[in-house]
Amino acid sequence: MRRSASVCVLVLILAAIGCAAAERSEFLFLNEIKIGMTGIGKTIVAGDVISEFAVDVLGVIDEPGTLSDFIVVRVSGEAIGRSGGIAEGMSGSPIYIGGKLIGALSRAASWSKDITPIGLVTPIEPMLDVLESAKTVSMGPDESSILHGVELVERPFAPSAEEVAALPDTIFSYPVSTPLIAVGLSGRSTSVLMGGENSIARPAGTLRSFLPTESMAPDVAGLSSLSLDLLPLSGAEISAAAATAAASATTSTLVPGSGLGVALVSGDITIGALGTVTYVDGDGVIGFGHPFISNGDSAFPLTTVSIIDTMKALDASFKLGTIGKTIGVINEDRTAAIGGRIGAPASTIAVDLTVNDLDRKVESTVRANVANEPRLVPNLLLASGFEAIDSGLDRVGAGTVEVTYQITGDGMPSSLERKDVFLSTSDIALYPPWQLADIVAYLEYNEFADPKITHISASVRVTSELHAIRIEELLLDRLVYAPGDTINFKLVMQTFQGDEIVRTGQLTIPSDLMADEIVVRAYGGPREIERGESPQTFSSLSDVIQQIETLPTYEKATVELFAVDPYLSSGQEALYGVTKASHDYPGYVIYDQREVRALLLSSSQSSG
Repeated sequence: MRRSASVCVLVLILAAIGCAAAERSEFLFLNEIKIGMTGIGKTIVAGDVISEFAVDVLGVIDEPGTLSDFIVVRVSGEAIGRSGGIAEGMSGSPIYIGGKLIGALSRAASWSKDITPIGLVTPIEPMLDVLESAKTVSMGPDESSILHGVELVERPFAPSAEEVAALPDTIFSYPVSTPLIAVGLSGRSTSVLMGGENSIARPAGTLRSFLPTESMAPDVAGLSSLSLDLLPLSGAEISAAAATAAASATTSTLVPGSGLGVALVSGDITIGALGTVTYVDGDGVIGFGHPFISNGDSAFPLTTVSIIDTMKALDASFKLGTIGKTIGVINEDRTAAIGGRIGAPASTIAVDLTVNDLDRKVESTVRANVANEPRLVPNLLLASGFEAIDSGLDRVGAGTVEVTYQITGDGMPSSLERKDVFLSTSDIALYPPWQLADIVAYLEYNEFADPKITHISASVRVTSELHAIRIEELLLDRLVYAPGDTINFKLVMQTFQGDEIVRTGQLTIPSDLMADEIVVRAYGGPREIERGESPQTFSSLSDVIQQIETLPTYEKATVELFAVDPYLSSGQEALYGVTKASHDYPGYVIYDQREVRALLLSSSQSSG
């Protein structure tokens, strides 16, 4: 997998942070932390106003390396009480002792020796490394501050009270999750966003069934597989709350303790995550105190955030907020923090999805910008596609759909254009989103060149009518042929409404064909390769694009001559295609197949 080159290294920040680290004036490092120190943390609880909470140092967890070291703190105060403890979205909250930054609140924790809320702070040293700061400042924790004999156990969620009580020398930590916000999604599009293929299966007959498997992208995984959780509120509830909030965040309000957003989709649909800013230096910013999706080099849009309120919940309290406008790029997604630059460009794909309900004569369009990360784009398109179709049709059921796709990219030798026709007697909305997701996955995961996709559009025309043609019968003029003969065939078909269609044609048998038997098959749309055929291979991105564009659609009826490969004796018949004749029936889906076998005599047999 490739991704667009990340935004250039933060050179200006390296110099600034390097000086600050050398003077040690802004920060208090791990080796200076003492048990009993007190300080403050900063975060937004409601209304975009930064609140402070009290912090008491309980000790230091010293693990091998630097990325597993943490400062254990007790947190208290009105902001913590109002939030119901350490809430989702507080990750990245800067922690200060004596006015000096020691790191970011990144995890909640449970310890039988302290019943008040406690949390783990990611030390500032590895977070500064994310901004390419000098790494020489880390000298290890002070020996007297290390919690000896205490084991740190990380869990994906809070432990039970019984577990905590049974292990008094164990601190259980669990992430202060990054709340994922989805606005503009409803119904199953939200399930698709989080569950991917686990929530809605790919229908049979999409492009992925017919292209070579060696170029196949991974399965379309939902965002839940990346340890992201969706806020337990609908997009409508978030939108209503946001309408009453003071969404006035700008670049000037991006300060330690304020909100920090990462956008995955913005526009008519909004999908993103929010956390807290830990440190700002010039145009550089770091936050979260933990990774977003552990993406490494990235190019996610960095956005402002408006925090509406912090909601108490039995399982985990969370910040309710909205992500705002893009003001820069998150170009580092590392273990200790995410980091980025204000004012730098992010990498996004412009997406336009137009749905025309032919029955109601209603047209709707969803426009959005999608973060250009190959492992996320197919899933984000899948969820956006389902939202566009389900909201545009306002129904789930049978029908026929015609779709035209167009994809352009700075790394593509030409734009990709394809038209498809699908039919379903149960759920016609399944096909366009899956076909689009598969096409984009093939482009993103091709082995030749980064397509650098910039624009994706899909025009969808749907009717509840079933525009189908069934292959009823295939007739040949003879049942015995010789090499060089012409096969005259008759294809009998019937529309779903009962009208008969008869098509005649010819196939010429190659004069050098060596086989004892031939097979003539009539079918609709594309077909899988036969056992006697070699898989198609690609040598360039142009080949991939051409194959996607030229793969037959289901409006094409084909009559094809197959021969048995005499050199393959695998126990199963090994057919290979020889020649074919096709005809298009625009707007109709050809289904079912028929085949007829005939003997092929050698030249000597036919002359005798």
